[in-house]
Amino acid sequence: MAKNKTTIGKLIESEVRKQQIPITEFAKLICCQRNNVYDIFKRSKIDIVQLKQISKVLKRNFFKELADDIELISEDDISEKEVLRQKAVSQFFEIVPNILHELGKPSTIVFCKLDEPEYEDCATPDFGLPDSFITFTIGDTLKERIGENKVLPIVVVHDNTNNCDVEVCTNMVYGSVCVNVKLDYKTQDEWRNVLQLAFETYNRFGRR
Repeated sequence: MAKNKTTIGKLIESEVRKQQIPITEFAKLICCQRNNVYDIFKRSKIDIVQLKQISKVLKRNFFKELADDIELISEDDISEKEVLRQKAVSQFFEIVPNILHELGKPSTIVFCKLDEPEYEDCATPDFGLPDSFITFTIGDTLKERIGENKVLPIVVVHDNTNNCDVEVCTNMVYGSVCVNVKLDYKTQDEWRNVLQLAFETYNRFGRR
């Protein structure tokens, strides 16, 4: 790797310095030790979960930057599964906003979070659409992530024509519904089909 090559670690360090966040404070915000922050700054690769937390803390979408510069994804000393996950997220931010625009929907994608203290440790989706309760989970289904839960039952809606499916999760306490899509590598047509199914399903189940 070239000495002066831009890496994901350097981008994170630059943003931390720019925002003038003390290293000790940044370490607390991303739930790691102070010394580990300096290790992050040196990395050319980073775990998806950690990058999500850093993106939320710094209010900067580093996933979008992976999409804009695929060379930021390093395949050295990283599992094939993690490389595929990073490439899938990069592709997601590259093509999904355009498809949303084509469908006449807002193209903004936000990080999912639950602000209520009692839900801090819940297995939430990774991303969502702000104007409709459609969410995305990286690499696994929502049911795989949260398991069997009587309060949050999940059913699968399948489109036989386009061979794609989405999950419908109902919150039995609040009566709310979210439609979830598994975020893995899909062709542009596959993403278009599954997003159309997601909106159709949300309109059917989520707007009662």
